[in-house]
Amino acid sequence: MIFLDTSFLVAFTNDSDGKHQDAVKLADMIINEEMIVSNIVIIEVFNSLRNFKQGKLNQKVYQIIKDNFTIYQEDMELYDNALLTQVRYKGKLGFADCIIIEIMKKLNISQIASFDEHFDGKEGIIRVSDMN
Repeated sequence: MIFLDTSFLVAFTNDSDGKHQDAVKLADMIINEEMIVSNIVIIEVFNSLRNFKQGKLNQKVYQIIKDNFTIYQEDMELYDNALLTQVRYKGKLGFADCIIIEIMKKLNISQIASFDEHFDGKEGIIRVSDMN
């Protein structure tokens, strides 16, 4: 299992993103893994891509997510734990990243496909971002 972060999904689906080719190569590497996303990631992706192709890119991305990924449904208990994680990291992580960390802990996922360096050095998390 691998968690897919917003930065990876935006780069993968937006061919004008500077990390697009890296994301495509990374996607080829993880194609056989069970891929997990969450509601907060979907919202972040749609907000990031809303202006591309007059919003039509989000329709394509929605179908990719719906057809290929497991979507973890967040709840208040998860948000409670994410707030504790945010405090533990002294507010240096955004709430969405804290939610992701808590989902990964809950599902016992160690790898995240991400170009976001905020995940580096976090206990139990291995950021997968390049093919070297």
